[in-house]
Amino acid sequence: MKYKYLDEQIKDYLINHIKQSIINDVGGAFPGWSSQLQNKGVASGFFAVPRMLFPEIDGLGSYITGNPKSTGLNIKTYLAEVLSKVNPKYKVYASFIVFIYRHGLLHQHDPKRFKYKNKEIGWEFWISNPNNPIDVNRKHHLEFRNKNVLVIDANVFYDDLINSIDDFTKDVLSKYKVTFEKSRKLQIKPLTKSYLLKEARKNKKSKNRYVWESDFNFLDNI
Repeated sequence: MKYKYLDEQIKDYLINHIKQSIINDVGGAFPGWSSQLQNKGVASGFFAVPRMLFPEIDGLGSYITGNPKSTGLNIKTYLAEVLSKVNPKYKVYASFIVFIYRHGLLHQHDPKRFKYKNKEIGWEFWISNPNNPIDVNRKHHLEFRNKNVLVIDANVFYDDLINSIDDFTKDVLSKYKVTFEKSRKLQIKPLTKSYLLKEARKNKKSKNRYVWESDFNFLDNI
């Protein structure tokens, strides 16, 4: 079977496009948050880091599942299959992270609340000192504080994702070419008016529908 993407094209896309974009967009923001804290005493960036990283993890995970529409599965798969090689706890907490952290932060301001046996399981984002060695910062990451608060260190989360992409690229070339190709075809396929209306009609309750024929009237004037 021939693949649309050559090995070098896949490497270039994952490393020079995806990885470098994350470094530029997310890594470049850490100094700004650090400056805010040092100069104004304002702690910031806690929610911004996961909000930027989860969509990237979703996209990377889709190259394993082959389905860019399966957001929860894609993120869980990348955490469990790829990031767990860096830290096995990513696999242990994969589903919890998807539902509590990702779904909360991308659909509301805070992560979701979770209760187990009448005990609230809390969450905390931590931005450790960027001047510390990453192994020092790692001691807080994916650890429970006070027995019931799961801590995600934003610096370590970012560093783990960045460092995972090179090895993941090798996995794509050796194991996931078919699903990579399948996902990319769906990702780059242009959306059409008829497709969006068809998807909207799947929601039988019209009060919950947000796409209508009239929403595209502006296109006739372009």
